[in-house]
Amino acid sequence: MAAHDALTFDANPCHEPFYVLNVLFHAVADYGFRYFNLGIFLSILIIICLIIYKSYCSPVIYKKELSEVGYEHLSKGSDRPLHILRAQNTRRLGDKLPPPYPNGWFALVESRDLKVGSVIPVDAMGLNFCVYRGEDGVARIVDAYCPHLGANLAVGGTVCGNCIECPFHQWRFGENGDCVSIPNVEAVPKGISIKTHHAMEIDGAVWVWYDVEGREPLWTVDRIPEIDTWGYRGRNEFIVNAHLQEIPENGADVAHLNAVHTVSMLSDVGFKYPFLNHFIGYHTWNAEWLKGDDHTASMKITQKYLIMKLDIFPIDVTVTQIGPAHVRLMFTSPLGPMVVLQSVTPLGPLLQRVIHRVYTPTLNAPLGAALVVLEAYQFQRDVAIWNSKRYVNSPTYVKSDKTIRAFRTWFSQFYSKNSIPLRDAMQNPLDW
Repeated sequence: MAAHDALTFDANPCHEPFYVLNVLFHAVADYGFRYFNLGIFLSILIIICLIIYKSYCSPVIYKKELSEVGYEHLSKGSDRPLHILRAQNTRRLGDKLPPPYPNGWFALVESRDLKVGSVIPVDAMGLNFCVYRGEDGVARIVDAYCPHLGANLAVGGTVCGNCIECPFHQWRFGENGDCVSIPNVEAVPKGISIKTHHAMEIDGAVWVWYDVEGREPLWTVDRIPEIDTWGYRGRNEFIVNAHLQEIPENGADVAHLNAVHTVSMLSDVGFKYPFLNHFIGYHTWNAEWLKGDDHTASMKITQKYLIMKLDIFPIDVTVTQIGPAHVRLMFTSPLGPMVVLQSVTPLGPLLQRVIHRVYTPTLNAPLGAALVVLEAYQFQRDVAIWNSKRYVNSPTYVKSDKTIRAFRTWFSQFYSKNSIPLRDAMQNPLDW
């Protein structure tokens, strides 16, 4: 009887799917256990290969547009861009804002993007530039508009030797801006030229000298020897809706470090659940800002990353502010040195493009690639505040704010008698 029942059960079509699933489950489990170690090994190998590739062969690029940071509080949906636009238009900017375009060097294009024979249009400081690289490898900057009939040399213009050629009538302008060739004209009339700008190529970018008084460059910048031998690990880029001065002022605002940047750069969860900081880690900061007697200022930063009160990754940073828009940050870490090079470029009166370029020796390239993103996460917390704050001309200072007062005094040297007021800079771009 038992044998008959067993035979009946096995032959019952209703039980066949369960039998098949049971067999498949045991087969998959057996296969999985057998090759589990191999799968783990292959996964680790793939991850290592990706890290090596991004560290040595494909620099990390991290980029955030203006609307991507600081507007998380606005409602989601198809009309979100309208909410962001309204927030920007109704935001109070503050009173007695400094002139938007200080005098100094400003980065216009990445050196890596300006190939020999290429031309790039750039709009910055309320001006239109044509940046090109001649056949001799030198980067040059001229006004964008041809003096003939106003064509934009950077849009369709051609590099001929070390000259820039207008796309409209093929007039050519030489290294000093003089017109050197006009089709079907044997002798070029004297006095035809375009304005040239002082250019400097350093720290991974091509910089232009901007001075509203028309003065020659008041300072130059020496190269960092390490950059010639270290590797480029990538960059992060942000568009910030703030006055240019507020970005470097952040360095002098020592008190904000432990207020904004304490929680782990890996996650913001520590803001909401502070007790988790002891398990995922948190930062402690000590910093000192010092103004120089010239166009430079400096800062010393000591950072600890604590997990259960154990400092697992100490970092010392030496910061050098060069003029209004150029910063060098030299990192010393247990895994080796790194350098972050910051540039701030005014795209408009209250619109800045901030770029951080990262370089490291070959051995700690993976750390440099990670720094591109990790540093961006920290900087993004500042951007979220800048995009919604107003400028306070006369803040209520406390003792810990003394360096902010000192910074503003030091930074005022980059404004001059004819600096364009904010109101004028925000008017229509007419040549009066």
